[in-house]
Amino acid sequence: MADWRTYLLAKQPFIGPRSTPKRLEHSGGFTLIELMLAVTIIGIISSLAIPNYLGFLEKARVARTVAELNGLAKEVKGYALSTELYPDSLAQIGRSALLDPWGNPYQYYRLNCGAVVLGRLNNLESPAFGSVGPVLPVSVTFPAINAHVSFAVYEGGGLQGMIQLTQGNGGGNGGGGNGGGGGPPCGSIGHARKDRFLVPINSDFDLYSIGKNGQSASPLTAGISHDDVIRANDGGFYGLASNF
Repeated sequence: MADWRTYLLAKQPFIGPRSTPKRLEHSGGFTLIELMLAVTIIGIISSLAIPNYLGFLEKARVARTVAELNGLAKEVKGYALSTELYPDSLAQIGRSALLDPWGNPYQYYRLNCGAVVLGRLNNLESPAFGSVGPVLPVSVTFPAINAHVSFAVYEGGGLQGMIQLTQGNGGGNGGGGNGGGGGPPCGSIGHARKDRFLVPINSDFDLYSIGKNGQSASPLTAGISHDDVIRANDGGFYGLASNF
């Protein structure tokens, strides 16, 4: 009997310290290849997500700028409605310190040297004179300058339907937009924002942001002007200069 037990013990595998390496081979750690694959996947996802996120932020800044330009334009028109003159600068409406989302002051340049409200399109009868059509003042006086005069109709806000007499001269003195401070005399077509045909994009006033690069030029076709957020067509367009 003792010999049989001795035989069985001799046939069993040895279990001791030498079996430890086999247990370590099956531990839960990552291999170098697995770590490299994980890092590569994270890098690919980041390269796709970060540009999209930055693009979203830039679109949000442009949208905010458009909203603020709309508000500024309404304040400028409100000032003109009460004084019959456009302000010479944003300081006159208390907005000289307003900055765009990129930290630059908004640019404003007065093109129309005189803003006179003539009447409403939806008011074809005058209560004072009966049904004789819209009453238009004839005692309108302009400075002794060479000028062109045209009509503009407001399409939104509290001035909806108002007809405005628009005047601008063809001088060439002064600088570009004057932001919240002073600036060159009004009406200088040489300093107006212009489209690809070098035609002014507004007849009343220019109002815009110089955009992300903080630079601008009078023609919208200039490379440094493409990221400007502008007001054009006398308020009919708000958006990037590159989209106008």
